[in-house]
Amino acid sequence: MVVFGYIVPYNGFGFYLDDVNKVLAVKSNWVKALVVGTTLLATSGVQAKISQWSLGVAASYSPAVYKETPSNRAVIPMVGYEGEHFFMRGFSAGYRLFPVGTPQNIVFRAVYDPRTLKPSDSDNVDIQKLDEREASVLGGVSYQVITLVGMFEATIGSDIGFKHNGVYGEAAWRLPIRRKGWAITPSIGYAYNSERINNHLYGVSSDEANRTNLDEFDADWDGQYFIGLGGYMHITPNIRVTGGVRYTNLEGDIEKSPIIESGVNTTANVGIAYVF
Repeated sequence: MVVFGYIVPYNGFGFYLDDVNKVLAVKSNWVKALVVGTTLLATSGVQAKISQWSLGVAASYSPAVYKETPSNRAVIPMVGYEGEHFFMRGFSAGYRLFPVGTPQNIVFRAVYDPRTLKPSDSDNVDIQKLDEREASVLGGVSYQVITLVGMFEATIGSDIGFKHNGVYGEAAWRLPIRRKGWAITPSIGYAYNSERINNHLYGVSSDEANRTNLDEFDADWDGQYFIGLGGYMHITPNIRVTGGVRYTNLEGDIEKSPIIESGVNTTANVGIAYVF
């Protein structure tokens, strides 16, 4: 997942690569249901108990968000678990109200949000005088609908780490395309963030403006568009390679923030895991 320019492998709010097989199994059953005129087959293939652990490593790249700061590169170990209701993916965890693959579902989530600004990391004198932006934890609830033309998902959430107490909403469409041993998932969506989130990430307070050459910047409710492509491939039945790329475009006033490098960026990640 990408959290405002940062890729967080195997976590976050949205559709995950580990769900691709389950979703497409449901879609196949939907077609059969239409043929025989019954809805029973729509869920018959997703009620079996599942329990799958994975252990691996992932690397991610995100371009610099703030002026004259280094790009974000990270290599981290990843632990994952996929159950019928509960899942854990790296820095996130969640609980599905209904079994995995159900055509309509409600999912409760919590995810570590790594977005930070350490002023000392910047070579810009003014950025060095800003207050630090700390990481937090986001919580949210998603409504998912699986259809023959992809998955539609709407999410609302808030800061449960009490760093900025902001709220956000996101709407996304994803289309899993599966073949034997591999799959890709294109996606498109829009995330809308409250002024508290945007000021935490992109704002310049009056105190910060007084001690720098930056103008005061009070961010309002705004968001960003995103387009992504994720995928996985099984090298063996137990070894799986994953990857993804995502283009994000800030819109509205936040792209005018005097502290960001660019309102447009592309992020990428790759990982390998052993599936038990």
